[in-house]
Amino acid sequence: MESVSEMHASGTVDTRQRASIAAGVDWLRLEQLYWDATRRVTFGVVWFSSDALRVLGVWPVLLRFGPLVDGRRMILGGLFARRPGGTIEWRSDGVHVAVEVVGFAPLLPGPLWRIELLLHDLVGRRFLTYVAREAG
Repeated sequence: MESVSEMHASGTVDTRQRASIAAGVDWLRLEQLYWDATRRVTFGVVWFSSDALRVLGVWPVLLRFGPLVDGRRMILGGLFARRPGGTIEWRSDGVHVAVEVVGFAPLLPGPLWRIELLLHDLVGRRFLTYVAREAG
């Protein structure tokens, strides 16, 4: 698995997890597997519900997303976001499967953003494991 992250001078973050998985999985299924990985990594505390990550699927909104369009959702805000902006995208091309966040402005400033990054990395790893298992 490859995991690459970069923080820009603007305070936004780009991060990508990618693995070689020879499977053509549609982005609807990839998103479903990703939200399942989020729930499991957080021991059932964080659920995706009504276009948002929420504590126990209800409240508060940790991250709010726009509608899913071609495997991508806009990040609209929430407690973990300093401001709206950026996207999350799921891709599978039959050779690689990836989840990529681009232009996200994490709430935690400077080097503390690595705390949010660690959670995203754990979810990404679990997600890629699920995709590999389903493809195998």
